[in-house]
This record gives sequence, C-alpha cells and structure tokens, in this order.
Amino acid sequence: MGIKKLKILYITTSSTGGGGVARILSQKTAAFVQLGHQVRIISTNDTSEQPFYVFDAQVQWQFYSSPVRTMTQMRRYYNFVQEQGVEAFHPDVIFVLDNGIKGYFASYFLQTKVPIYLEVHGSRNFLLTPIQSKVKRMLMDHITLWLSNRFTGLIVLNEQSKKDWKHSNITVIPNWIELEKTTQNQPSSTSQQVIAVGRLVPEKNYEALLSIWKQVQAVEPDWRLVICGTGAPSYVAQLKENTNESVIWKGEVEEVYREIEASAFLLHTSWMEGMPMAFLEAMSLAVPVVAFDVDYGPADLINNGKNGYLVALNDEQTMIDCCLNLMRQPEIRKQLGMQAQKDMQQYDQSVVLQRWITFLNALV
Repeated sequence: MGIKKLKILYITTSSTGGGGVARILSQKTAAFVQLGHQVRIISTNDTSEQPFYVFDAQVQWQFYSSPVRTMTQMRRYYNFVQEQGVEAFHPDVIFVLDNGIKGYFASYFLQTKVPIYLEVHGSRNFLLTPIQSKVKRMLMDHITLWLSNRFTGLIVLNEQSKKDWKHSNITVIPNWIELEKTTQNQPSSTSQQVIAVGRLVPEKNYEALLSIWKQVQAVEPDWRLVICGTGAPSYVAQLKENTNESVIWKGEVEEVYREIEASAFLLHTSWMEGMPMAFLEAMSLAVPVVAFDVDYGPADLINNGKNGYLVALNDEQTMIDCCLNLMRQPEIRKQLGMQAQKDMQQYDQSVVLQRWITFLNALV
C-alpha cells in the first residue's frame, strides 16, 4: 500500500528543550518528513527557539511566547493556533502533544473538521495529584475527561494507560528506539557509575532518589551517581543541598546514551510515567533499570527480576537492596542487561514506525 502524503500539525510545549518527549518528537517528525509528509510544530513554554535535539530542516516552526495561565490567555493562544496552524497550514490531521491542562482545551477552542488527536505521554494523574482539595480534584477529573472525549481519538503509549480514559477511540503506539545505534553494546562488569536521566521536576521524585543514593553510597563509597537533566534553578539548588561529591550533575546531555552505556545500571524514582525514553535507551544498551512500579510505563518494559527491578512506590529499603545487589554482583547485571536488550526488539523504530504509517494511512 502506498503512503498518503499528509499535512501534519503538532501542538506542543517545551519542544526545544532536552526532555524525552522533545526527543521522540524530533525523531518522529523526521521520520514523517522522510515519508513525504509536511510537518508544522506550534510550541509554547520554550526558553529558546533553538532546539536542543536535531529536527529535520523541513519541519516548520511557530512559537507562542506569551503566558497561557488564564482562560482569556488561553483563548488568545488558541486564536494564534487557529490562524497559524489551522487556517494558514491547512492540516490533514492535528496531534496535541501537550498533556498540561491547556492541551486538553484544543478540542474546545479549535474550529475545524480536521481530526484532532491527543497524544498522551504520561498519566492523567499528573494533573490530579498535586491538587489538595478533593472538590477541585473531582472538578479537574471531570473537565479533563469531558475535554478528552471531544478529541477525535487518543494515542497512548501502552495498554495500561487506557484505563485512565473513557474515550471510545484509543490507539496504542509506543515510543521507539533506534536499535542499530545501541544493540552492539555489552554491559560493563567494571563500571562503578549509576545514572539517572530525566527533567529535574518534582514529579520525577529526585528527593527519594537522593535519599536512596545517600544510604547506598554510605556502604559503597567508591560508586558515583550521574544525573542528566535540568530544571528550575531554585529546585535544582534545593536538590543539591544535601549531596556530596559522589553525585555528578551533568545537566542536559545531547548524546545521553554515551553516559548510559558507561553505567552499571539506571536508577529511576519517578511517581508517574508514560514510557520513559531513558528506559528504552538503557535497556537497549544492556543496562538494567531499577524503578518504582508506577502508572503506567515501567511495568510494560521491566519484567521484575528478569530484565531489571520493579519496586513498590516509596519502598526505599527494597530499592536500596536492589542497588546493592547490582553493585556487588556484576554477573547479575549482565544477565538482566542482556535480557533487557533482547526485550527491546519490539520497540525498534522500524517496527513502531510501521504502526504510525498504518495509522496515518487510515486517516484519509
């Protein structure tokens, strides 16, 4: 079957940053352009108009720099999207890759007969959990479900994520990894480096990670923890307060796989996830992952005790035990890592891209 050429509009946030969602967006849009599609990105909340990751030169950009915090500001923002995206670009399909509350309102404000899909890269609890008031949480739950049902459909990363939603049209398409770049790696038996990768934001639960590391490093003082990611300076400074020289803060790293392949294992303590790119990359490099078992991504990738370790949320002692086990038994690291690498075959770009091709062909 031939590939139908489409105009694809992405409505996104922080697309020029160094996060995992921006990374997969750069890879995905490049693949779409290579297939002959036209792609335009409208992005908000960017600190720079220069992308951290390399995007295909044919991808078109529009940036919206004004704040979007009130309904008046949101209406103004979607007027911009309507003009620069819908009316100027004439897309065949719109993908909303913004899981903040303003992303949900695309289904309400945009006036178009073009199909609009919400791409979900995390749990809806991201919006609900921080709300202390039970009434406000119920209201947010109602609003997000109502707005999500106005979309043509939802695209989620795994089967588990479906239970967050009540939409009748949900498609599962996972993130991908370019295996030809990683599958030649052999796990290191001598590394004394642990790595953590991800934005330095509260939902990634770095407080727990640093608490665990402090106790691990007390009994294995020769090991170091490398943290790759950035966040608000005040929050990062707060995290750094109680750390010692065993914690190395790398900031944003473009070729993060170089740091991952030099590591014994990846440690992850987030309290919510989608399908972390760091997991895919580490596991494809035969580097096992130790993570909390949270909604919704880790359990789809990690088979506890077979290709990594899944630990109940907030069970720091078990997490410490898993870390020490991997530090002291390189043969176990190798066994878990090699199985992890084998299990990543289903997430190769060639496999997942075919699912996107099938999805796009069905649109017209």
